[in-house]
Amino acid sequence: MRAKLGANYTQASAAFIWAIIARMYAARRSGLKKEMFGYVRGGYARVLARFEEILRDAGVGLCLGRPVRQVEVSDNGVSVTYAAGEREVFDRVVITSPAPVADRLCPGLAPEEQRRLRGIQYQGIVCASLLLKQPLAHYYVTNITESWVPFTAVIEMTALVDPRHFGGRSLVYLPKYVPPDDPAFDQSDDEIRERFVAALEKMYPHFQPSDVLAFQVSRVRHVLAISTLGYSRNLPPMRTSLPGVFIVNSAHIVNGTLNVNETLQLAETAFRDVLAPALGARDLATCALR
Repeated sequence: MRAKLGANYTQASAAFIWAIIARMYAARRSGLKKEMFGYVRGGYARVLARFEEILRDAGVGLCLGRPVRQVEVSDNGVSVTYAAGEREVFDRVVITSPAPVADRLCPGLAPEEQRRLRGIQYQGIVCASLLLKQPLAHYYVTNITESWVPFTAVIEMTALVDPRHFGGRSLVYLPKYVPPDDPAFDQSDDEIRERFVAALEKMYPHFQPSDVLAFQVSRVRHVLAISTLGYSRNLPPMRTSLPGVFIVNSAHIVNGTLNVNETLQLAETAFRDVLAPALGARDLATCALR
């Protein structure tokens, strides 16, 4: 709990523990008696590239690299203002950003909605990706509980993925789960590398800093919404008080943990229960045709 949630572990409800156990033992409940893992060659990049092809073939317009500054209701519909200043108007807008970002994007939300969005507590992540000359061990996931280690787990992907996909090298992730305001977000890549590599030297006697062929750092302040006591009662609804504006994000995963399967199920549920009723028969027919 501390490794995943840090100081926030005392605020997590039992639902958090139940969701993780239920996910990891799903295969055993199905009768296989062991956990089953798989992977897509090329990773998510390959999945997203194919997804983009399908969407474009269906007539969907994709605009990437255009940060949104504000979403508000206008006389003609829902107005979206981009960071560069240009503006577009849509019939409906679905915001999938984390709750604090959604709150900033929509200043016209009712005070109660703003309170609920701001009340959701998140864990962020600072994650290092390492390409190594040789494996660290032969374990896919090693959870770390010692406080002196600057990361919270060792994820050795090449214990699961065939190393030949990486030219015979080893791919390792070193995630550190932290609150959104943690000082780790302000550390440079060099500072993080020095601390992380020094810890690996102590943990794995055969490891040498010269084994590191590449070291990259990813930082995301809002990743995991913490399931606190009374979480489902305080969660803001997907349909907002702004006509045509919906907020659907991973915070709406109530009885599960953040993963791809749960995210896809959330999207399907949101469309069926919230978005579809807001669409007219003509709009639904168009969605079906696409």
